[in-house]
Amino acid sequence: MDGNNLFKEAFTIRTNFHSHTTRCQHAIGSDESYVTSAIAAGYAQLGFSDHGPWPYGNGFESGIRMRLDEFPAYLASARALREKYREQIQMFIGLESEYYPAYSAWLSEQKEAQGLDFLILGSHYDRPDEELYFGGITQAHQLYRYARHTILGLRSGLYCCLAHPDLFMLNYPEFDEDCATISRDIAQAARDLNIPLEYNLSGLYPQSWRRGEGYPARGFWEIAAREGASAIIGLDAHDPGRYADTPLYDRAVRDLDALGMKRVESLIPCRREKRLAV
Repeated sequence: MDGNNLFKEAFTIRTNFHSHTTRCQHAIGSDESYVTSAIAAGYAQLGFSDHGPWPYGNGFESGIRMRLDEFPAYLASARALREKYREQIQMFIGLESEYYPAYSAWLSEQKEAQGLDFLILGSHYDRPDEELYFGGITQAHQLYRYARHTILGLRSGLYCCLAHPDLFMLNYPEFDEDCATISRDIAQAARDLNIPLEYNLSGLYPQSWRRGEGYPARGFWEIAAREGASAIIGLDAHDPGRYADTPLYDRAVRDLDALGMKRVESLIPCRREKRLAV
């Protein structure tokens, strides 16, 4: 191994733009504990991206995201922490949000009005009533529903990254030809739009509800690499302790390098090509 590669192995720049708070109703730890844990682990950049709220008008209440009335406190907390720790880590404030066409204008307005640094596309559902969870799909026609909707989200021009693009493998029985087809479609869209795909490390931890291969799914990432898509590593941290698991992060770097994937370390500034017509 030459000197440059030795240096690369010894000095990994760690960043994470996928970090939650307890407002999403399925995370633990104080907001500040995520920041101090990232600093202790030597992270250079941290982006808060909790599950974004929606202005539901029909009385629906989601059990997996912050409420709209919690949004101001989320912003205030993240801004205060960014100022408090500005000499120790670069911090950015964003949201992980679905693509719901009925709410896209609202989300865009919030991004501008609140000065959000970035938005991550978390394509868990295609309807605000959360009728079909894409991590629970088991049939081929549902794969295509996921891909169609996710690509529309990528093309919307709102998002800087696609979180866990291989979410569909949580419960799908095997990576088959239908999986390969939608993986190519998603990877090509992300490549053409210059939107990185997230190599999500949360899937490498035990998940009691998982019945399929889970993610990161090898078949998906081999196709994404062949199609020339780019990747960014994301912790999807719902526990501040995940920042301490630096060997897992460094393993992900090696996995992506072995695939020959272009790796993006930061979502700032958000680099998107002009959106395609939908």
